[in-house]
Amino acid sequence: MQISIPVLTATALANGLNPCGIGMLITFLGYLLVFGGRSKDKKWIYKIGLVYILSVFVTYLLLGLAFYSAAYYLQRWWLAGVFKYVIGGAIMVAGFIQLKDVFWQDLPIHLRMPKVGFEKINKLMAKTSVGVAALIGFLTTVFATPCMMPLYIGTTAVIARSGLPMAQVLGLFLYYNLVFITPLLVILLAMGEGKQVVDMKEWEHKNTKWMRFLLGVALIIVGYLIVSR
Repeated sequence: MQISIPVLTATALANGLNPCGIGMLITFLGYLLVFGGRSKDKKWIYKIGLVYILSVFVTYLLLGLAFYSAAYYLQRWWLAGVFKYVIGGAIMVAGFIQLKDVFWQDLPIHLRMPKVGFEKINKLMAKTSVGVAALIGFLTTVFATPCMMPLYIGTTAVIARSGLPMAQVLGLFLYYNLVFITPLLVILLAMGEGKQVVDMKEWEHKNTKWMRFLLGVALIIVGYLIVSR
């Protein structure tokens, strides 16, 4: 199966524009700017922000490669025909849940970071250091799995069916994850250059529905591609 780079790019960007990852970065940087006491120290803000984003990048990359290994072997068993319907169907359901939250947010079942994860991360913010920033990036990626992972798992399943050599697979994962963190880098740049926290939170609030819509559509498309091939 051939992998389309434009489609991979669009999928990674849609995944990067997920409300969980973006919301947590804005909250984290906002805490640093308001309570960290070094709001005018750009180097410090960029340093902590980049460590956080690098931690997300590495964690996400390793999780993707782990999913790839599992999907690669599962799709070569006699259950391969069943597996594609299970994974593709689950991803399409995740997409419909995201779309449900765009139009009917109060209905049950959501793909969001659990409250316990948000509370743990908030407690860590008060101890901000380079090491803690890396830990927060790791925990954000783990706890935000319901929101951030379905599209990634679908993309991983498609790559696993491509039959490409491992060197090319690794290149695709590196590229995907670089595109994935691009929105986070843009937000870091904006806030590091003085964009007000209130403005960023307002922007997040206004655009969360559209981010969910984009993510939901991408999930349904990827799920359909997995089932139909």
